[in-house]
Amino acid sequence: MQILPQKEGAYFRMRLTDKVKDARKNKFYGSRYANYLRNIYRLIFSNYLTMHLISIGIPTLGTPQIERQGNCTLLRNMLIGKDFHWQKSIEALLPGEVELSDDPTFTIINHLPIETYLRCVVGSEMNPDAPEEFLKAHAVISRSWALGKIIGCHQAGSEGKVNLSDRLISWDDTADHHGFHVCSDDHCQRYQGVQPIPASTLKALESTEGEVLVDSKNHSLIDARFSKCCGGKTEIFSSCWQDKDLPGLRSFDDPWCDLSSLSTNARYSLLSKILKDYDMANDGGFRWEASVDAADIRKNLKEKFGRDIGEIINMRVISRGPSGRITELQLEGDKGILRIGKELMIRRLLAPTHLYSSAFDIEPIHSQPSNGWNLRGKGWGHGVGLCQIGAAHMALSGYSYRDILSFYYPGSQISHI
Repeated sequence: MQILPQKEGAYFRMRLTDKVKDARKNKFYGSRYANYLRNIYRLIFSNYLTMHLISIGIPTLGTPQIERQGNCTLLRNMLIGKDFHWQKSIEALLPGEVELSDDPTFTIINHLPIETYLRCVVGSEMNPDAPEEFLKAHAVISRSWALGKIIGCHQAGSEGKVNLSDRLISWDDTADHHGFHVCSDDHCQRYQGVQPIPASTLKALESTEGEVLVDSKNHSLIDARFSKCCGGKTEIFSSCWQDKDLPGLRSFDDPWCDLSSLSTNARYSLLSKILKDYDMANDGGFRWEASVDAADIRKNLKEKFGRDIGEIINMRVISRGPSGRITELQLEGDKGILRIGKELMIRRLLAPTHLYSSAFDIEPIHSQPSNGWNLRGKGWGHGVGLCQIGAAHMALSGYSYRDILSFYYPGSQISHI
């Protein structure tokens, strides 16, 4: 099966550019121009939805173990949570077509219709028994994000990356994938094959079919990012990826992910309705504590980033995003100094797998035989866009999926393609 990610994206961008030129030639301005572009987006995206599949790269634990079961393929050793604390191998029933890949990491490529993929994503990201309005909101943003990657209108780039002897600034994004559109793990959107979604929830999800989130001014697709828990304030795009900010991804206070006012039983009941079992370990991630030893930082720096500045003596925050997430951290060693960012690099550096987030305060521990630091943090993930814990709390409090999307993506609106 042929995969056409970048070439098709360029083709659709070319069509949009041509239509914009036509609008200007015909002197379409103001609301007439906006309506014209909205109709063109609908035409192009609807054609794409009906004509093409999405391709997902899937990692496995060792050589892929697959067998055909009816219209699906059973993958016995799908790897999920790669390099995170919940990493494990699971069985997954993959709809659509499956092919083996030469990629050493993503050994399976799964091709399937976009709407089928989205139903699997919603059930993979969160508990399928989560509130219907929350799952509907998730379907809309997952569709918007996936379409943006497929047609290439959310272009990833390397602007702002730095690789010098004393400064290392980097991040991961979908531009790091080749030969498929998105991967199956947290790097993109969790996709774990067919999920046991209740009939009532499936009906609710189907009611959002074809709905995407667009900018209310120019009707372009919103790059609808999301994370597990923002920690009380959402983050901006440039704190995590390229040195640019997007209008639909703003920083603002979010009271909904703070569950501290609930009793222990009520909080557990809420989280168990929305989280997967392996996500229940840290009580939703609103507040957390960790510690890190100087020797472990030096080891992680060597093994994960190929750098060595000797024994780590001190670390200092250089910059933070508006949510409090550290975007650049300075390490001081007895052989040199290194500044490292952005938030994901910092999370990888200070834990065996990843810290929950880079929004933390640092308290030194002076003890023998080595020094270390206590980290008092907030949030789980990058914090940009929708906060899954907060959105689910909104749904359980009676808010609709349109209310949820309006709150987390200000300046956006839902459009049907």
